[in-house]
Amino acid sequence: MTVATDYPGVYVEESAELSLSVSSGATAVPVFVSGTDSFKNTKKINSWLDFIDSVKSFDPAHDLHLSIRSYFDNGGGPCYIVHKANLMKDVPKLDDATLLVAAGEDIKEQVAQLCQQGNGLFAILDGPKDELKPDSSRDNYEQNSNAAVYYPYLIADWATTTTCIPPSAAIAGVYCSVDRSRGVWKAPANVVLQGGVKPKYKVTDDLQATYNSGKAINMIREFPDTGTTVWGARTLDDSDKWRYIPVRRLFNSVERDIKNAMSFAMFEPNSQPTWERVRSAVNNYLYSLWQQGGLAGTKQDEAYFVQIGQGVTMTDDDIKQGKMIIKVGLAAVRPAEFIILQFSQSVGEA
Repeated sequence: MTVATDYPGVYVEESAELSLSVSSGATAVPVFVSGTDSFKNTKKINSWLDFIDSVKSFDPAHDLHLSIRSYFDNGGGPCYIVHKANLMKDVPKLDDATLLVAAGEDIKEQVAQLCQQGNGLFAILDGPKDELKPDSSRDNYEQNSNAAVYYPYLIADWATTTTCIPPSAAIAGVYCSVDRSRGVWKAPANVVLQGGVKPKYKVTDDLQATYNSGKAINMIREFPDTGTTVWGARTLDDSDKWRYIPVRRLFNSVERDIKNAMSFAMFEPNSQPTWERVRSAVNNYLYSLWQQGGLAGTKQDEAYFVQIGQGVTMTDDDIKQGKMIIKVGLAAVRPAEFIILQFSQSVGEA
């Protein structure tokens, strides 16, 4: 109702509507792993100057220093630095963190525990430091749809000749840049790396073909027409559902946003009016995502669905136990990884 305000005083205006909306949160906030005592306590870094202020001087032979510079060179934004010994304790407390970046450290064991389906954290790992051969083993990487590996390490004239730059750092910057300019659903690939970096080893078509399936290793290649380019967007899971990085990260982002929004419906009556408001809020969020090109389909019902209700997603027992169950389906856009040109020749008849 609307209250007339004819004179100074205190007025009460009541509304029966439950205001509920789903907003999009940040999709690329990395956590860099530090293996030294420079960052014993977890610290948020907002810029390159902020990092230099923390370490006092740049060390061109230090993995973390090289990583952070390459990250900001390639479009990185605010990030965290966490000491390796504190990963399991501190990372779950960082509500806005979405990426775990190896930055030259071996974190495979922690990745298996931290980056699981449902928690929204995606790991960017470094490939081998040595040259990759066609028969090199991938047994040291576990299958995980929430992790991706990049090869080779990078070199630059601002790093010492004996030190290489972990590729995960530059790639984290690419994730940030692509998310801002295109969206989390765009593959972070076919992007030219900035900062004067080059791949330490040459990658051929044949080598990439060897590592483009199974537990894939994404390649960084140097092309004559573009320069140093990210040329792969696969996770460590070769299943049809979770093979591509943008698909996994899109679902992570949607799950996180909807989960955060649903907290506002806590303790509301678990009944039809509340369900309809929840359904409407999630539908509006997904409709906006579809309009931006984040979902496939020429019509809404081809792009997504939202289901909630008694006899639809919830039983009587579910409702009695206070459970509000929402089912969401998405038709994710997959990258055009193989572009096939077909040519035919018309031969004139004599």
